[in-house]
Amino acid sequence: MNHKSLIFSVLIILLTSSWQPVHALDLSKYQSFLSNKTNSQIEEKKKDNTKKSSASKTILKYEKKPSVNEFNDGNNVKDEEADASFRDNRQPIPEKYNKDKRDGLFLPGETRIPEGLKSLLTDRKNPKEGVSLSGGTGAILIPSPGVIEPGKTAVAVHVLPFDVYNVNDKKYEYERYFDTSSKIVFGVTEGFELGLEKTFSNQDQYDIANPLFIHTKYQVPGNVTLGGCFSTNTGDAYSSVWVSAGVPALWVGAGGNFGPNPFKFFYRGWDLMAKSRFGGYNYDYSKAQGYADPVWFMVGGTFSLSNYLNFVYDFNGDKFSLGFRANYQKTVFLDISYISDGDYERMPGAITHKQLNNLIFGGSIVY
Repeated sequence: MNHKSLIFSVLIILLTSSWQPVHALDLSKYQSFLSNKTNSQIEEKKKDNTKKSSASKTILKYEKKPSVNEFNDGNNVKDEEADASFRDNRQPIPEKYNKDKRDGLFLPGETRIPEGLKSLLTDRKNPKEGVSLSGGTGAILIPSPGVIEPGKTAVAVHVLPFDVYNVNDKKYEYERYFDTSSKIVFGVTEGFELGLEKTFSNQDQYDIANPLFIHTKYQVPGNVTLGGCFSTNTGDAYSSVWVSAGVPALWVGAGGNFGPNPFKFFYRGWDLMAKSRFGGYNYDYSKAQGYADPVWFMVGGTFSLSNYLNFVYDFNGDKFSLGFRANYQKTVFLDISYISDGDYERMPGAITHKQLNNLIFGGSIVY
């Protein structure tokens, strides 16, 4: 055997001894590994789901709305002293259960309406006011949309100083003049008020008419009040009708005057004009005649400064007033107010003869 054959034989033997059959990839040991990993993930997933489910139950349990008795601390709250949320057997829900309602109008159960706002929110129908100069309950010059309570009666007296002028527009200096405005108001039925007003004067220079006025107010559905102020002598003064709406802190209204024919001035000294309780006066100097505003508007209100004092303001279509109204237990009312000049005060004294001063005072009793 030559050396080539020998080398070839040795190679064959080496290759034969070193070669092993190729085995297929044994995944059994890997299957155990993969199986353990998958089971672990499944177990972790189950635990996560269990935690989430538990948290969800906790949240649902927390957000569950409490029952009526759950938060009843045993305190007995009278219905008339309770807030709106307590009335009709309704209990408040603590704020922590109502975080989603913070954007809406939602007051916690312990909220109390400030004393100064009670008249604004709750006393629209029967605001417990004094009596106005026009003869009905309200501010100083004008009536309000509210009416006196049924079965109640109010008696009022106001003193209005004024000056008297002669045909030459000269003021009488030697005597102090004043009107005494007397009113009585009845709460006839629910939502209906009836009043009478009569002015007495201490001057005798001119025969200035002071007729009796009948005042009415009626509340109709829709928070609107209809009213009227009617002269019992249509030739001596204008009658008025009006409609108004609002709350004690602010109300507005509009109305109209009717009655006498246009006034004609002849400069004889005793031709007196008929006046109106509302609105201004239109006088044409070129024709020497005039008439009361056929249409006018009004605005008024009262603000509580304390339990015993209110700030009162109003405008009757011609004049405005600013004043104070003190009260004792909403039964006795005392008024003092500044009243601006109006059309009647700006005309010559020879035409009007009587011009009111700016400060008035008076009071009323409700029983």
